[in-house]
Amino acid sequence: MLFKDGDRIIFAGDSVTDTGRENALGDGDYGLGNGYVRLVNTFLTAYYPEYRYDLVNMGVSGNNSRQLLERWDRDITALDPDVVFCMIGINDIWRQFDAPAKPYKHILPDEYEANLDQMAQKSKNVRDFIFLSPFFMEANKEDAMRKMCDEYAAIMRRVAKKNNRPFVDIQAEFDKFLQHRSGIGLSWDRVHPFYIGAMIIARAILREIGFDRPLF
Repeated sequence: MLFKDGDRIIFAGDSVTDTGRENALGDGDYGLGNGYVRLVNTFLTAYYPEYRYDLVNMGVSGNNSRQLLERWDRDITALDPDVVFCMIGINDIWRQFDAPAKPYKHILPDEYEANLDQMAQKSKNVRDFIFLSPFFMEANKEDAMRKMCDEYAAIMRRVAKKNNRPFVDIQAEFDKFLQHRSGIGLSWDRVHPFYIGAMIIARAILREIGFDRPLF
């Protein structure tokens, strides 16, 4: 297992990570939200009750990579994490489609790459730092937003390799599902996953960390 007893594990990102964390009750100092972070915590608590893992949801709805970088020192580094998962990028992409006349909201590829690289550099002392790719729940790879999402995911993969950090291809996980079922059951907007989509993300994370207990 990647995680060790007593680890503080931070999930940094946007609304896909946030999932209403500020409204979640009974989670201690930091709400877990109602998405994949809560599911990961549920699995770890149920299957590794002898360990104490401190999971912290630091997703902020609406964030792009520029905004996440601006709060990195306060929200990530200052919490002294042992493990950080970073999923960011869909808003960098989306604003280019839903706000085409507002270029100040657009994070173009060069800035996206620089932002990710700075996050990795700021996390050099974090024991385990894992990038989670942005994704778009659309099977048609010729869809304009899906094509751009693939481009940004490739950038993240390149930054991860440059910094010798793991990269988890979340888009590939959704593509496997979309080979058999429609994405309509995953999301209302192809960006924000319902519980099935959250489980797909959580499963990829559990696989990455070496989840090694029998489910039954």
